[in-house]
Amino acid sequence: MLYRKILISIYLFISKIYVFLFGRKKMQFINDIFFSLSLDAKGFKHYGHLYNSGEKNFIKLIKDELSLSLDIGANVGEYTKLLLSKTNSDVVSFEPLKGAFKKLEKIKSQFNSRLEIHNIALGSENTSKNLFYEHEESEKASLISNLEKLSIIKNKNKNKMKVEVKKLDNFKNYFTKKKIDFIKIDSEGFEFEILKGAKDILDIHKPKFIQIEFGWHHLIKNETLYGLSELIYFSDVFRVLPYGNKLLHVDPSRPENNIYHLSNYIFIRKDISTKYK
Repeated sequence: MLYRKILISIYLFISKIYVFLFGRKKMQFINDIFFSLSLDAKGFKHYGHLYNSGEKNFIKLIKDELSLSLDIGANVGEYTKLLLSKTNSDVVSFEPLKGAFKKLEKIKSQFNSRLEIHNIALGSENTSKNLFYEHEESEKASLISNLEKLSIIKNKNKNKMKVEVKKLDNFKNYFTKKKIDFIKIDSEGFEFEILKGAKDILDIHKPKFIQIEFGWHHLIKNETLYGLSELIYFSDVFRVLPYGNKLLHVDPSRPENNIYHLSNYIFIRKDISTKYK
């Protein structure tokens, strides 16, 4: 207790000096640099590569816990292939974009007995929707139309195609032989809809791990990490860090954890989460 009080006193002293020196308009570019570097180190803004994002290390951490995994928004199958090559898990992958799905079909030919693939999108209702995309293998393809404000997209998603959308709950009889251990969702802003369409499966299976990409899309849609945690009510929340073999336990109700730079959050079922804290 005394140690904590001493640390707080030191922090408050340093904070006063820092604010006095850098709390001026002309010094904000320095604050911006420090802030950006801090976000990088805390697991934000890591695009594209599974190693730089820390996702490869995360899969190594949980590989012995998985027997059935779902890859929702599989794109060309990079994450699907990671699961198949680094774990003994069977995998069911969903990808609506036709060009990307063709790459999944090639992976299916390599891991036929362990991989099932579906050329559909998932959502909160059974319907058909426009999928907006730049090219046929685009990682940024989305069922959300008004993404021009996002600097990573702007006017790139100018093509569209009609795709079938199903609720994950439609597949609940499909998953009767095995419990779902892991769900990864990367749907460029459609994560809430997918979870709402998976209510029965979440209640029945209560997966050990659910990975969700969280970012700018959710800001545009007025969605929060706290809101996600309420949908996945049986789990504690962790953020994937870029390096090391540990996850960072976070409180989703804290404002500093609702930052809308791209990040990967892991929802770990509460009965097993203590070992990862």
